[in-house]
Amino acid sequence: MNFDNLIEQYGTSIVYKNKIGVGIYGFETDIKAVLNIASADAKYVKQGLIQVGDFIAHFKTSQVVSVGDRITYDGVDWEIMSVEKITYMGATAYYMAAMIRTIDPIVQYGVTWDESADAYARTGTLHGTAVGSSPGNAVLPIQAAMKRCILNDAGVVQYYLDPADSTKKADGSPANIDGTDGQVMVEMPAFYYRYLYDGSVHLWEISPVAKAGFTLHPAFVKNGVNVSARYIGAYEGVMYDVSASRYTNGVYDPVFDQTTFTAATKTITQPNRTNPYTPLQVGDKIKVSGTANNNGTFTVATTGDQSITVEEDLVDETASAIVETEKDWTATTGDKLASVSGKAPINYGTRANFRAAAKNRGAGWRQQDYDLILAIQLLYLVEYASFNSQSAIGKGLTDWGGASWLNYNRHNPINYTGISNSDGNGTNNVDNGAGVVGSYMSYRGIENWYGHILKWVDGININDRVPYVSNNDSTFADNTATGYIALGIALPPSNGWQSTLHKISRGFLPAAVGASATTKITDYFYGGSGWRVGLHGGWASDTTLAGAFFWQLAYLSSDLERQTGGRLAY
Repeated sequence: MNFDNLIEQYGTSIVYKNKIGVGIYGFETDIKAVLNIASADAKYVKQGLIQVGDFIAHFKTSQVVSVGDRITYDGVDWEIMSVEKITYMGATAYYMAAMIRTIDPIVQYGVTWDESADAYARTGTLHGTAVGSSPGNAVLPIQAAMKRCILNDAGVVQYYLDPADSTKKADGSPANIDGTDGQVMVEMPAFYYRYLYDGSVHLWEISPVAKAGFTLHPAFVKNGVNVSARYIGAYEGVMYDVSASRYTNGVYDPVFDQTTFTAATKTITQPNRTNPYTPLQVGDKIKVSGTANNNGTFTVATTGDQSITVEEDLVDETASAIVETEKDWTATTGDKLASVSGKAPINYGTRANFRAAAKNRGAGWRQQDYDLILAIQLLYLVEYASFNSQSAIGKGLTDWGGASWLNYNRHNPINYTGISNSDGNGTNNVDNGAGVVGSYMSYRGIENWYGHILKWVDGININDRVPYVSNNDSTFADNTATGYIALGIALPPSNGWQSTLHKISRGFLPAAVGASATTKITDYFYGGSGWRVGLHGGWASDTTLAGAFFWQLAYLSSDLERQTGGRLAY
């Protein structure tokens, strides 16, 4: 900001001009002018940052001040909205700043990130709090309100779960988290936010209430209607098999290895991996293809890591077979995406497949969407003041090397859902290392938000590196911009660790790559030419590539893999 042009920029009239000693976190400053906002044509009034009738104070100090810092003078709250460093002979002599008087009590908090210095600072009510770790629920009203609940298919909360134990209701009685009472979801209350950029500094702030300069986060403008909360699956998406009337487990054992079928014992054996059939449970329906004599659908009778038995008859044969979970992706009548405990996430489906399965649950249901992911990313970033989620929270299930996962079950799900049940609404991390089962992370009740399997994101399409977004699920479709909004940016032409971000309020998308696993955004970006679709978070063998801000935007809409899945949302 050019302080010589305060009146021009703010459209103000000077009320008085003198020096007033005022303390800002114990430092003496000089207020040079207090200006009344009188013009509706003022630059920052038009931008929604201030209102006619607000006051601006202009002051200087030799102490370091930052955007979002607050002072109280004469019983009135003021917030710094712009800072200019004044240097003399190469050294900072003093800071000049403009403050906006806040009429309402300040109920906002956030973070700044200087992309040049790779430095963070907290703002608002979190000013002065250490970065890189959570300051706790007492000062995080929005994050603290996130909680697991049971949501029925009509979108109505049946009950909330115990904050520290998801096997119990909030009143301490036993909960049904197996789908009997509904889907296990995390409720996230609507909040307001603002984004500013000055020089090389990004500012993100959030508030639980509407404030001047803040807008309702787009995650809560669902299908064009403002909603008071959004819901995201507490677990990675599993499948409800409509034909079998049961929740099933995700497995796709590919054609690469020889599978043995034994008639006498009705046994299917895959000896080339240590745990190819571990995710399966008794009663699961599997489909076999690629054989001469055993193609068809079978019911699992007994389970094992390398062998299973089935109820139906088999013919003696060794073949390069595909053994996979039976899935019906048919829109309206097919299987339903779910969020329940105790099942292996469903895998090997396209984004459109998962879209259909989510919508099959009923009106209002969808798979996780772009704006919802952004809202969680923003809440995480404000809470930890660090892009490095693998440092702030932990690696979770991203620490399996490719060879370990391949030898275990050829890139199929490793864990059942519900591994974080004892964490309740909390955040936790376990990383046991490559080849050791039991690793996971959970952010405020969202289990494996990143890691384990890579999860589809709806509401974003990319064409020749230009992203288009939507939060209207009636327009969700692949390879189109119809019904979508162009973000007006271009993603980097090459893959890499993200180094700078585009200056947009609706997203954390890279403007450039070239950083590392420990600097700048600390997570990887993949892109491509032509039409592409989105996935988020990374998978079990992505190691340092993965994290809260990992974007895989190189997949075609037709792609499907064993290590990709989805997550339910409402």
